[in-house]
Amino acid sequence: MPEQTYLTRAGLAKLQQEAETLQREKRRLSEEVGRAAQLGDLRENAEYAAAKEKLQQVLDRLNDLSWKLAHVSIVDDLPVRDGTAALGCRVTVKDPSGREQIFTLVGPDEADPATGHLSIASPIGKALLGQKAQAAVKVQLPAGPKTFQILSIRR
Repeated sequence: MPEQTYLTRAGLAKLQQEAETLQREKRRLSEEVGRAAQLGDLRENAEYAAAKEKLQQVLDRLNDLSWKLAHVSIVDDLPVRDGTAALGCRVTVKDPSGREQIFTLVGPDEADPATGHLSIASPIGKALLGQKAQAAVKVQLPAGPKTFQILSIRR
């Protein structure tokens, strides 16, 4: 796992809420596993097997979230060097068709391309990271190479 989890304050709140929801789900599933176990032969008890499998999935996700939440760095307050695109920055670009798009550079846990939250691990995110306004950035995408013109960068 990476050393840090980079999140905005909103992303942190979202992960914390998910962890709280999963804790409630864990308690409910633990009770369900207990009830199903009382139904008899566990080898042929589909309810027990299903509840136990779902509980394991919840526990795995809770473990993942616990690690991430213990290693959070909030990007909202990170300094931006002389107009350079960094985590938490809003980058306005002109795409090859001439259309303007605004991307907020975030860590992978907060990525949501539909809302413009672009992971720094994505091809476009990687290409924008460290660039300055007015730079032309060539990105290798699955559909082929595209060049984006950075119009502005702000925190």
